[in-house]
Parts: sequence; C-alpha cells; structure tokens
Amino acid sequence: MTMFDPAKKAFKVYQLPSNWGNVAPSLVASGPNGTVWFSVRRWAASEDDANFLGQFDPVTGSFRKHPLSNDEGEVSRSDAIEVKPEDLLVDGNGVVWFLSPNENKLYSFDTSGAGLRGFTIPTPNCYPRGIAVDQAGNIWFSEANENKIGKFDPSFMKFNEYEIPTAFANPGMIAVDGAGKVWFVEMSANRIGVFYPDLIRFDEALLPTKGSMPNAIATDGSGKIWFLEYMANKIGLFEPTQSRFKEFTIPTPGSLPGDMVIDIERGRLWFSETNTEAKKLGMLSIEAVFSSDGTLASGTSENEMPDASKKSSGGVSFTAPYIGLALMVTVFGTFVVFFLRFRRKM
Repeated sequence: MTMFDPAKKAFKVYQLPSNWGNVAPSLVASGPNGTVWFSVRRWAASEDDANFLGQFDPVTGSFRKHPLSNDEGEVSRSDAIEVKPEDLLVDGNGVVWFLSPNENKLYSFDTSGAGLRGFTIPTPNCYPRGIAVDQAGNIWFSEANENKIGKFDPSFMKFNEYEIPTAFANPGMIAVDGAGKVWFVEMSANRIGVFYPDLIRFDEALLPTKGSMPNAIATDGSGKIWFLEYMANKIGLFEPTQSRFKEFTIPTPGSLPGDMVIDIERGRLWFSETNTEAKKLGMLSIEAVFSSDGTLASGTSENEMPDASKKSSGGVSFTAPYIGLALMVTVFGTFVVFFLRFRRKM
C-alpha cells in the first residue's frame, strides 16, 4: 500500500505483514476517523488465505487482519463458497460494506459488535459491483449482469432493484450526489445514467466521444459529475444544471485511467493510470477548470488538461510517477492520497 502526500510531493510505501502470506491489496476505502480499509487477493500461484479484510492506521503505520466468517459463524474455506470482498466503502458509523460477486451478496462488517452479516441480493447471478452510500445510510450498487441498480435499506434489511432503460448497458461504478440522486456509468452503452429515488425515474446521457468506455464516476461539492473514459484517455465532466459535457485529454497517451477520487476542499481530482507503461498517479485541478462563479475558466480548452500553475492560489497540476499499477485511490481527512499497487512476481 502506498501513500502520496501532495504537500510534500512524496510517496511512502507500507508493506503488508509477511505472516499474511502471498497476498496483495485489492481495493481500498477510508473511514470517518482516517482508518484505511482494504480487500486482498492472493497471487495466482498462491494458496494462502485471502478471505479477510485489512485495516491500516496511518497514524501508527500498523496493520490489522479481520478474518471473514460465513453466516453460520465458521470461517469460510476454499472447499466452500468463500466470502471474497470486492468493492467496499465505510459508512458514517464506521461500518464496512462490501460486495461479494461470486456469492451474489452484500455484506456489512461492524467491529463494534455486530461482526459480519451477509445479505443475498434478490436477483440471482447479478454480479454486483460499484458501491455507494446516501445520506440516509442506504447502500446503492450496480448489477452488471442484470442491467439494474440495486438499493439496500439497512433499517428494514430490504432490497429494491430498478431496471436501467438502455438494454445491455453494463452498469459499473456508482456515486450519490448531495441531493440523493444516484449516478452510474454504462460501460457498454457509452453513457452515464442517473436515478431519481423519489421519482423512481432514470435519465441517461450519451457521451460525446464514441467508444470511450466510462469506468469510474464521482460527484464534487457543487453537484457536478466527473468520470473517467478508459478507452478515450480522458476525464469527463457533466454539468446537470446545463446538461453539458466537457472532456479533458490526459497528457500521457493510452494511460488507461482506472479509478479516481475528489478532494473537495482543495478542488483536486486524483486518478490512477493503470497502463503499466504509464506508471503514474494523475491530478486534475478542478479549481483551474472553473472560475469563482462556477463557469469554465478563461483560456481553458475542453480538449486539454488545465494548467493549475496559472492560478494564483492553487497547486500545480501534475502527474506523479510511481512504480507499479494503481487500482484505486482514496483521500482521507488530511488530504493524503492512498492507493494500492501490484508488482509482477519475477
């Protein structure tokens, strides 16, 4: 696991404990107290247990391993269906929620006493992915195989599922804005979609660049929607109030942007470049994109990354190189960026 401090422009690597076996971090999320949670996966030739969640304390630099148990309270083994965490988040109460696509389940993990609880998604083999939480504590996710958006209400332990209008859209990552609208990418349909829970209604918008394959999405503090275009090598922006798109080309050609996170207070969008030839963590200055009144800043091209160095108060827009492959990034309270990296075994 690697940390990048934007203020110092410095990286720091934290090695997983050696007694955890031949495993590597997979996906990462930060909690309300700054604790970093992550899922793991074993290397292809390894038989080591990867059936657990990892917890990292940035203050002490210490790791903690949380084995996962099935509904009967027994630790899942390789001879049974394993609890394999994929996309995860930490809600405002510190509860970890994650998806286990091979089981078709949503799980919660509460270290305060409730432990691990599994909830079977109603539609079989829906392959859940992408996960977000709204202000009411509801958990939202995509159902890639069934072309649906799912919702789980923890208060009533109840699922609701909503079918996306465009067939074979292949929904992926998902985000909830401040108004409670649920935004998601449609990877095969080359669209972004939005679901209005109060109206039980969908809207969809076709992306300007053909075949761009949107694969990650996030909302900023002003209600604008940001997304990555995996095949087009761009960062996309959608302004809902004006129904308008903007796209910014990433300087490194063919970088294959993988995931992103927005540092709202500093106005920065961080993204991973997953092409092994790119080996970079990228940053787009949202402050440089827009002027103080929220309009597109003078001299900003919709086809190029903005140069934040032209702003008097902002940081410098840059892409910082690192060794490895960044899979997901997350920002916690001190604006430090955590990301995960894999290195091939020799």
